[in-house]
Amino acid sequence: MSKLKDKVAIVTGGASGIGEAIVREFGVEGAQVISADVTDVDGQQIVDEVCAAGGDAVFTHTDVSQVRDIQALIADTLERFGRLDVFVANAGIQIEKTLTETTEDEFDRLMSVNQRGAFFCCKHAVEAMLENGAAGGSIVVMGSALSHVAEPELAAYCTAKGGLHMLVKSIACDYGDKNIRANCICPGYINTPLCDAYFETQPDPAAARQEAGAMHCLNRMGTTSEVAKCAVFLAGDDSSFVTGSSLVVDGGLIAKV
Repeated sequence: MSKLKDKVAIVTGGASGIGEAIVREFGVEGAQVISADVTDVDGQQIVDEVCAAGGDAVFTHTDVSQVRDIQALIADTLERFGRLDVFVANAGIQIEKTLTETTEDEFDRLMSVNQRGAFFCCKHAVEAMLENGAAGGSIVVMGSALSHVAEPELAAYCTAKGGLHMLVKSIACDYGDKNIRANCICPGYINTPLCDAYFETQPDPAAARQEAGAMHCLNRMGTTSEVAKCAVFLAGDDSSFVTGSSLVVDGGLIAKV
């Protein structure tokens, strides 16, 4: 049986990496998926492939750093599907710099997507879910293992991801009585374009990738599919008593720290 049958789900950052995998997995599990991203060509191609495989997906251009885009995304979803059941706040960027190296503009740009964007995505998603009555809804925020531990030369990124860990707890406290759940997924190193970009900043990218894999108890990096399956769990009814939590999907990365 499809785990997300007939659920209406928005996924931000759905045009690549973990977001792409979630869009595809949600499609397989029977959700009506709205993929939102700033990368139109890739985003549209992915939803076309989901539909060709028998799924139900649409793409909407959305820049989560712009609140008006978030509002338009929610409004379009409600007009098209009549409700919103699941929101996955996944869009994110990364800056590989220490505290003293990070400029004000770089900090503001990262926060506008990773933290401010996620905050206002959740705000407007919850407003829509309140209209569902007792059915409520599920918020899934993409955190990181770095929501729990820090890593060198990622000062702004760690700051943003740490805040998301507390955002879901706040949502859980404020809206649990409305059956709106909020949880955070905290991946370790995952084979994505974002990780590839990070490795390319290192003196020896291949060695950096190998070293990253060895940091995990499982001695490898994770796959986007492994994270996407966790998103299905948190989005669906199997996690009906799970809220305000962080699901750490890191192959044992922080267990070794």
